[in-house]
Amino acid sequence: MPALNFMKRFAPWVESGVKWTTIRAPRKDGREICRAGDTLSLYTGMRRRGCRKLGEAACKSVESIRIERSGVTRIGHRRLTRHEKYWLAIGDGFKDFDEILAWFRDVHGLPFRGYLIRWGELR
Repeated sequence: MPALNFMKRFAPWVESGVKWTTIRAPRKDGREICRAGDTLSLYTGMRRRGCRKLGEAACKSVESIRIERSGVTRIGHRRLTRHEKYWLAIGDGFKDFDEILAWFRDVHGLPFRGYLIRWGELR
């Protein structure tokens, strides 16, 4: 059962169901993060005192994502519209696409290549 860790800032959004996606960099060992159909265990504070399980959910999909410096964003080979980028940001716990773009620029650097993971209702 794959486990995903979330920063403390995102934990309330995961628990409440406001955040239903996550964007992750590829694993350093090259293995898959997870697959559609897997049961995901969602945590905050993993490997630390105070680690807390936020819930479990079925993984709905795992797709490649690329975010360019210019803001051009592709899921698979499909370029997202401005409206789709807004909903991508909302689903990932950000207020708008400008905020998510700045976060990825500061934390991961751009361009960013990784995976968009979507899950269903928490249990």
